[in-house]
Amino acid sequence: MASHKLICLVIFFAFITQGYGCEELTLTQSKTGKMVQNKPEWEVKVTNSCPCQFLNTRLSCTGFKSVTPVEISVLAKPTSGDDACLLNNGLIISKNENLSFKYVWDTSYDFKIIYTDINCS
Repeated sequence: MASHKLICLVIFFAFITQGYGCEELTLTQSKTGKMVQNKPEWEVKVTNSCPCQFLNTRLSCTGFKSVTPVEISVLAKPTSGDDACLLNNGLIISKNENLSFKYVWDTSYDFKIIYTDINCS
């Protein structure tokens, strides 16, 4: 009986430390097939398939360029020496929410999520 309680406690703490089993956003990128000024258009999608919410999400963006403007409410480039772009004005990215933006450049930029606050309450 005592060993069953111990096993239950171990499993319980494993679930607590794992949270909801999902602690990250997914970032994908692909060509749209459209060309602008002989350069391909790229679409970046950030997806939250977790039950948690994410906010203050920042992407690496040092040296990022685009022939066409990117809506700053979706991706704001830093004005200071910071190398992180703010996603979604820092607002909450809810469960099953998809954010996307497009840019035009010769090659894809290697965006990475470098920071986010997670709220699982």
